[in-house]
Amino acid sequence: MFREFRMVRGLRVEVGEELRGWRWGEPPVQPPPLGVRLSVSDIVGGGCESRRDLYLKRVLGVRAEPNGGMKFGAYIHEVFKRSLAELRSLIEGGAVKGWELVQSFNAEAVAREAAIAAEAEADPRGVELARYLAIQVAARVDEIASRSSADSLSIAARAVPVLAEYVIDGRPLGLTLVRADALYYNVVVEIKVGSYSERHALALAGYALAIEADEEVPVDAGLLISVAFNGGVKLRAYPVAIGEGLRREFLEERNRLMELVASGSDPGLSPKCDDKCPLWRHCHGGSG
Repeated sequence: MFREFRMVRGLRVEVGEELRGWRWGEPPVQPPPLGVRLSVSDIVGGGCESRRDLYLKRVLGVRAEPNGGMKFGAYIHEVFKRSLAELRSLIEGGAVKGWELVQSFNAEAVAREAAIAAEAEADPRGVELARYLAIQVAARVDEIASRSSADSLSIAARAVPVLAEYVIDGRPLGLTLVRADALYYNVVVEIKVGSYSERHALALAGYALAIEADEEVPVDAGLLISVAFNGGVKLRAYPVAIGEGLRREFLEERNRLMELVASGSDPGLSPKCDDKCPLWRHCHGGSG
């Protein structure tokens, strides 16, 4: 996993100043003056082509009850975040040998806490993921220790250099509070359960713009980590260059959806409705 992190750090793209997040006071980064704020997930959307889901939530105030897949995704995010935080804490506390770290790490406890935080059912796959991360970090600890005699704080900073759940003020871009899954130096990270989607890459552009607006440092690269459980934990990393095209696409979609919400007009049903959508019954009646 950490090999992919190191590789993507070298990814560079040409981005004009006008498309950097710190230019939030000028078009095209400047949000329309409509008094509407959206989340990154609002903008990248789900499976609703007409975006009636956004109309229901933001105009009518309908609360969508998360389905089983959404709850599981939130649970896995919590496992990832809490595992890395606990592993770093253990290293800082003196577990500077891989075997010590693995023995000290309680994957079951981390998974239980993650389930409570996500308001989801505990799942053995969460324990699997926590153990997998512990083994990955333990190997990294041994690698660092073999090359230097660094203290525990230095080893922790190098073995777990990922800031899990990086929170950014999205207001300059017309966004709500932005929560990126992780930040690895200047690489923004998105964790998804299941297969890769181009909409996930669009979310990375939103996070990058928000970080640039808040920190005034360039973010040129992202890493999408797809988590699957198929005969064990499978992590697949997709490097994403956050170039001008992706940035423009995110900003144009933001503007379009802000106008949709500000208009208050019902965009109508999607031509292809997924009956697993948490808003299905609000569009079609029944219990969904």
